[in-house]
Amino acid sequence: MKLINFKRRLLLKGAVLGLSLSMLGGAMTVSAATTLRLSTQVQPNSDGHLFALDFAERVEDATEGRVKINVYPASQLGDWTEVHEQLMQGAVDIGLQSLSTKFDKTLALAWFPYAVEDYDSARTAYSKGGYVYDIVGDAIAKQDLKLLSVYGAGMGGAGFVKKLPHPRDPNARQNTKIRIWPGGTTHRALMERFGFNTSPVPWSELYVAQSTGVVDGMIGGTATQHVEGFKDITKMWVQYNDHYEPLWLVMNMQRFEGIDEKDQDAILEVAQEVSLERFDAVQAAEEQSLQDLRDAGVEVVTFTKDELAEFADITRKEVWPEIADEIGPEAMAKLKKELSLD
Repeated sequence: MKLINFKRRLLLKGAVLGLSLSMLGGAMTVSAATTLRLSTQVQPNSDGHLFALDFAERVEDATEGRVKINVYPASQLGDWTEVHEQLMQGAVDIGLQSLSTKFDKTLALAWFPYAVEDYDSARTAYSKGGYVYDIVGDAIAKQDLKLLSVYGAGMGGAGFVKKLPHPRDPNARQNTKIRIWPGGTTHRALMERFGFNTSPVPWSELYVAQSTGVVDGMIGGTATQHVEGFKDITKMWVQYNDHYEPLWLVMNMQRFEGIDEKDQDAILEVAQEVSLERFDAVQAAEEQSLQDLRDAGVEVVTFTKDELAEFADITRKEVWPEIADEIGPEAMAKLKKELSLD
C-alpha cells in the first residue's frame, strides 16, 4: 500500500511539474544556458586577458544569457600546444592562443617573416576576408576548428642587452648572437641574412640566457612583451616589424554548430567586433610600450616606411625561397599572389 501511494505521489508531482514547465517555458531558456570554457595563454589582467573577458561579457549580453563563457588565463587548462589538441577533441571549447603547426605546417604563416610589414597591411591580412585570415581559417577547419577572429598583440621586433653596431643596415655583419625560438626555422634564416649568429632558447629561459651572455638578444616577441619581461636588462630595441603577433580566437567546430543558429551569429558578430576594436588599439599600445622602453633608458630604433620596405624586399627575395617549405607550396603561392610577387 505504501508503495502504491508513493507512486501516486510521484505521478501527481510529475503532472504538476509538467504543467509548471509548460507555463514557464521562458524561464527554461535561461536555466538551460550553454556554458563554454575559454583557455588562453595570456597573463591575468593583461590586454589579452581583458580582451577575452570583454568577448565573454558581450557574448552573454548578445545571446541574452543563453551562452556564458568562463575564461581561464595563464594556461590554466594546459600549454597552448596541448590546448590546441584539446580544442580539436572538444575537451576545451574556445581558445585565444597561438596555433600549433603539429598537424598542419601551413599555420607557420602566422609568424612568417614579412608576410606583412606594418599595421595597415596587418589589418588587411588578418581581418575577415584577408589572405592570412582565410588561409588559416581553411587550415584549421580541417582540424574541426572554427576561426572566430584574431587578437593582435603587436608587430614583432628584437631586444638586445648590448647595442648593435649597425641596426639600420640589413646587409651589415652585426657580430651578435640572437635568440630564436626552438624550431624557429623561419627566423633563423631571416636573422642570419641580417648578419646575426642564432641560437635556439625557450622563452622560459630567455631572461637568464640574456643576463648570463648565452645570447646577446632575442627575437620572437613584441615591444609590449619586452616591457613586461625584459626592459631592465635591455640596451636596445629594434622595431623590425618582422611579423605580426596574433592570438587566434578559435572554437571547436562541433561545439559551435551545436549552438542555436542565432547565437552562432551573435558569437561571430561579437568576435569580429572586438577584433576590429583591437586593431585600432594595438598600435597605440605599441607606441606606449616603445615610450616605456625609452623611459627605462633603452635605445629604441624605428624605421621609416621606405626602410621597412627594404628589409621586407630582401626577405621576400632572398629568405623566402629558403623557408617556403615551412608553409607549403599552396600557402606560399597565395601569399606571393596577394603581394603581387608572382
